Amino acid sequence: MRKHQLPLGWSRRDPRHYRFPLPNAVWEYRLKPIEFVIFSYLCYHHTHGQGKRLTPKIVAEGISLSTSTAKKHLVSLISKGLITDEWTLTPSIQNKTGEKFFTLPNELFLLKLLPSTFMVYAYLLLIEDRRTNTCHPSYNTIAAAAGMSKNTAIKSISALLEMGLITVEASSYFDKRGMKWKGNNLYTILPIGMAVDAFHRRQLCQLELDTERRRVRRRQEEYDRCHPRTALYAPASAQAASDPSQLPSPLYTR
Repeated sequence: MRKHQLPLGWSRRDPRHYRFPLPNAVWEYRLKPIEFVIFSYLCYHHTHGQGKRLTPKIVAEGISLSTSTAKKHLVSLISKGLITDEWTLTPSIQNKTGEKFFTLPNELFLLKLLPSTFMVYAYLLLIEDRRTNTCHPSYNTIAAAAGMSKNTAIKSISALLEMGLITVEASSYFDKRGMKWKGNNLYTILPIGMAVDAFHRRQLCQLELDTERRRVRRRQEEYDRCHPRTALYAPASAQAASDPSQLPSPLYTR
């Protein structure tokens, strides 16, 4: 299997500075996608928070949720024994993070992925071959691991492909009788920096487009104030009704 090469200009960075660990055991809790995202943010904050105290509001702002929604799912994580009443990881989870774990890039929260897409991406990182940055699970395997439908898993893979986080290649294999069959897709995890740059470019283009639309709207409103058009577009029927001579004569008279 081929080894994925970093593009020119992308140097390897120390993972301790731009990634954070999640315990492999988190998949045993069968979290909902939104719970998985919140738990991931707590792990990120535990690694890079520099002792800053967490609140539901900070969590909500970090993953683009309402405070009430974040608090609701934080309570769920408390009930499952993953975090404490102070919104920090429980000691048992911290110990598991130090044993068997996989890592996610810090920049992942900047992309504002849907929770299901976030969770599928995390699963691909969990099972990837660290030497080649590739993996080849089936859609059914992904759906079962993330606790979602196969259709949702397919849509999540398409979103990751569109965001530039992965590449997807079709594969095939031959059975013992020499028959060729379609295999699972081969996924290659790309450097997230390229996806972040592309995301920022899209945001900038959208911002420029919105600014231009507001400018055109203001110019149109100013023109309308200087050139009223109400009289020009008055309904003909209204003008006729105001002039009795323009009313049609009756067909039958006594």
